[in-house]
Amino acid sequence: MASVIRPDPLAADGRWWRVAGRLYMAIGYLFLVLPIATMIVFSFQKGQFASIPGQGWTLQWYGKLFTDGTLLEALRNSLIVSPLAATGGCILGFLAAYALHRFRFRGQGAFSVLLVLPVLIPPLILGVAFLGLLSRIGLQGQLLSVILTHVVIVTAPAMAVIQLRLGQMPASLEEAAWDLGATDLQTLYKVVLPFTLPGIAGGWLLAFTFSFDEFIIAWFVSGFEQTLPVAVYAYIVGSVDPSLNAVGSIVFGLSVLSLIGVELLLFPILLSRYRSATS
Repeated sequence: MASVIRPDPLAADGRWWRVAGRLYMAIGYLFLVLPIATMIVFSFQKGQFASIPGQGWTLQWYGKLFTDGTLLEALRNSLIVSPLAATGGCILGFLAAYALHRFRFRGQGAFSVLLVLPVLIPPLILGVAFLGLLSRIGLQGQLLSVILTHVVIVTAPAMAVIQLRLGQMPASLEEAAWDLGATDLQTLYKVVLPFTLPGIAGGWLLAFTFSFDEFIIAWFVSGFEQTLPVAVYAYIVGSVDPSLNAVGSIVFGLSVLSLIGVELLLFPILLSRYRSATS
């Protein structure tokens, strides 16, 4: 007598859960991408005020960026400030994270709190304090002042990421390097730095994002050397200008191209290391 195969209700429930999970992910991605897609579409519309349906297509707002030059100059300033601030923050963050990881000294807890203190202080208070300090030493209203202040506020996030990576490093690696005759500096350069490099890269990207997006402190100390968030705020206060959509689209395009470039640059290196490790 042939047996009757009954459908498994648990398998059916599992399929429904997978469908619900994929639908949830699709809605989440749509929620993230829709504002950016809307900004890009509105940057090509003729009308000054965004509307659906649009009033036609044009490139005049991109042309205005080059004729006016204010927003592009602010974007140039941000692309100067943010990489330098992220690099300085990562250097200081790595040195602080390695000191906290490698050594035990009196006042270590106070030192840790002092490093993260700029993140805990409200940016408005920091902006006023930085303005008072920089005006006394004659550095207000310069890109250098923005770089210095951003280094202060991005060091703690960069240090946190680097410290997590250092926490994964076995102590036996440094001990083995010392047993083989390496000095402390050689161990730091040839063992610790290569192991910490992924954390340094992640900390740099996080610090770059913090610096590029920071507004309040830059508004206090930048003067006429405005970064992009400060210039965007000035445009919003003055009038509604679709050039903001254009510069936002350019920044998004640069971000995508940078991500693709990093993937194309790193993927062959990681693939070659994987092949050499498995061969």
